[in-house]
Amino acid sequence: MVLLPVKQYYAQTDSATGHGGRMCFSSTCAMAIKYLLPDALKGSNADDTYLKTVLKYGDTTQATAQIKACAQYGILATFYTTGTKQKLLFELQQGYPVATGILHHGPATAPTGGGHYMLLIGDDGAKGIFHDPYGELDNTNGGYVKVGAGGMSVRYSWANWLKRWEVDGPGTGWFMTFRKQ
Repeated sequence: MVLLPVKQYYAQTDSATGHGGRMCFSSTCAMAIKYLLPDALKGSNADDTYLKTVLKYGDTTQATAQIKACAQYGILATFYTTGTKQKLLFELQQGYPVATGILHHGPATAPTGGGHYMLLIGDDGAKGIFHDPYGELDNTNGGYVKVGAGGMSVRYSWANWLKRWEVDGPGTGWFMTFRKQ
């Protein structure tokens, strides 16, 4: 069992920017920054502040914009499209949360959608433990059972979650790592 003490949870749905429905990647990165550098972002809605930095470099959905924004806060972020569960667990064991991109629509057996990001903060063996900025995912059927709530330290079964993450086969998960510069 690994559970990082990531206290900050940002709900993307409370955004005052007009980007609330599409800023999961930014909210996820903001949680990682706040964990690694607690004084870097201030306030309960600081993911909006972080988003303003992201938008200077591109769109909230672009990994390159996220990487540049993280660097502005003193965090080295690296994006990968070759993810495996073992790589995620390695990051956790080293003490680092991981941003992960999944397909959240449709059943786990055939996921669809444009994608969604959440922060992996732990593992209990059968389930990954995530801060999901949109709420609580129906990991089996797709969609959300709770929007804007229930996403802090939510546990998703690896069996279904991995199908949503490695959609192009083993070793194809999208993820971002974080280190202090």
